[in-house]
Amino acid sequence: MSSAERGLGIDSFVSFTNTPTESKPGEILSENDSLDADIHVIHSHLPDGAKGKTIFIPHGTPEHCFTQAIEQNKASGCWAGDPFMLSIYRVNNTDVTVTFWDRHKYIWKSICPKASIITVPMGIDKEFWKPVESRGKWVGDPSLFTCENSHAIKWPLDIILAFPLIMSASSAILHIHYLPLDQHKWWYPLMFSNGVSYKSFSSGNYFDKETLRNAFVSVDYYISPVRYGDFNSVCLEAKSSGCKVISYKGNPYADYWLEEGSQIDMANRLLDIINGKVEKRNTLEVPNLHEMTNEMVKIYKELI
Repeated sequence: MSSAERGLGIDSFVSFTNTPTESKPGEILSENDSLDADIHVIHSHLPDGAKGKTIFIPHGTPEHCFTQAIEQNKASGCWAGDPFMLSIYRVNNTDVTVTFWDRHKYIWKSICPKASIITVPMGIDKEFWKPVESRGKWVGDPSLFTCENSHAIKWPLDIILAFPLIMSASSAILHIHYLPLDQHKWWYPLMFSNGVSYKSFSSGNYFDKETLRNAFVSVDYYISPVRYGDFNSVCLEAKSSGCKVISYKGNPYADYWLEEGSQIDMANRLLDIINGKVEKRNTLEVPNLHEMTNEMVKIYKELI
């Protein structure tokens, strides 16, 4: 978002307000360098002494913030952070809250009825995320790929629990990456026990942009297990790269929908999809990065 804004001639910078980080000249600012900005677009933290107007983009779905607040409290007691209460505070006390999902807007508005909440399109860089030549098809007939940040709101647990039924009725191979190393002591005993490890490739690896795009053009399907049918940047990048996307019901960019619930039903639905028994959905066009940026600039102009 910031990079696209700079392309429009706006003096836009990313500020790591807790741990200043060196990057490209002029791109990353420390906390003290960002205090005098006309507008602060906040993902979580706003440094003390910051001036100007504020826009809040909540970090995580409302359900994720709520769940994490309880989990962190159980782990750390009174010293825990509280992402749910932090989000409520931000929604109530910033000039505008921006979200990419109408569902989230409804939830935050129901909690904070006086807040100003605006939905904008989640745009991606479609000049980069586009079909390119594959370095070689990934194994599997078909190959199924997922690589989400492994929180309960979107981790691959249901896919792994459903996959033994898919293994027994097809030649599908599952590719799961970005499984955090500190979670391997749970994921791998599960996959060894139910046999999925023998029909899958998995790791804690996360890919750079070029490698991830190559993955999208080298597999048959990307599975986006984000709950409640929410879309995210990963599934949009997969879709824009030409990969067929499978998600829970509700994602307007996904080619196929699964129902949340029984893993047996999920497995049967996946088998119908990969066997060509389910017609592809008519999907929305993935928004371009500039569509998102233009909507954000409109908000900036109204605030200043």
